[in-house]
Amino acid sequence: MKHLLACLIAISCALTSAQDADPPSNKNPNSAKPKAEQKEANKRLRMADELEAQGDLEGAVKILEEISAKNPNASDLLKRIARLHFNLGHFDQGGEVVIRLLEVEGGSKQDYLLAAQMLIETQAYDQTIKLLQQAQKRYPEASEFPNMLTIPLVSQQKWALAIEQFKKALTLAKDDESIFDSSFFYRYGAAQERAGHFDEAVALLKKSLSMITKEELAEDRDEYIATVKNYLAYMWIDQGKNLDEASTLAKEAAALSPDNGAIADTVGWALFQKKEYPRALVELKKAERLMEEPDPEVFLHIGQTLVQLKEIEIAADYFRRALKLEPENKKIKACLDQILPPNKEKAP
Repeated sequence: MKHLLACLIAISCALTSAQDADPPSNKNPNSAKPKAEQKEANKRLRMADELEAQGDLEGAVKILEEISAKNPNASDLLKRIARLHFNLGHFDQGGEVVIRLLEVEGGSKQDYLLAAQMLIETQAYDQTIKLLQQAQKRYPEASEFPNMLTIPLVSQQKWALAIEQFKKALTLAKDDESIFDSSFFYRYGAAQERAGHFDEAVALLKKSLSMITKEELAEDRDEYIATVKNYLAYMWIDQGKNLDEASTLAKEAAALSPDNGAIADTVGWALFQKKEYPRALVELKKAERLMEEPDPEVFLHIGQTLVQLKEIEIAADYFRRALKLEPENKKIKACLDQILPPNKEKAP
């Protein structure tokens, strides 16, 4: 939360400096309020001050918003309202106010990027999209905004729209891909895979892997490399393609991140696809142990492996456990129904 407020303060300071730099002639001569109206506004501001001092942030922000409705371009009010909303954990509302603040005051590219990062951290994705679309209109040649816009779009699983923004970022960069790191191409590849564009995904994920070795990454370098290798491996394995290369990638990922349950699942699923069921079960049970939370996909894979090993009752139990976590999953239902005797109740 301190980081979010620091971001808001930084934006506010930048905008205040820009506002102070404006010549007096730019001020609206009609902005002065009648004395009686100004007196009432000041009275209400003092009331908001008192409520905030007493810890009643909800009451303070309500009054400030009522004042702001009559003074929609008063940036100091907007800054204060945004701060109170973020203090209250009202990230969506705070995001809307930040958007309005930047619309009123303008703002540099850095202001928009800082605000967008703040909204992404609070998972206010609708507001992030709205803010970045506003930024694109103001700075249409900047590749940073479509690049950042991919984050909320991917988070909302809007794959086609995200892909459009990945492409736009590359176009605006004049095809100078050197300004994008391996993470960009990993995220781009993952979006293509989720959209069902597997050939494009393979090319992008391989590009990401080729770039990683040339980059100076943080301490989690091995974990990151393992994540990319695992993603590409699982995509191939799930399609039953390139199993040897996929198995090699999965094993390399497991060596880099031995305590990662998702990677252990990939190793086990590769063995399943190669019909090495006893070895697959060992790896999949390992994945079950390593997962921080119960995972329906791991349970499904274990159940499918147990079916091949003729352990039908235990397999059914794993399918039921998976179905409990994802009651609407048709694939799990079909697996359970397929092994239940006719006199047993089918999956709901």
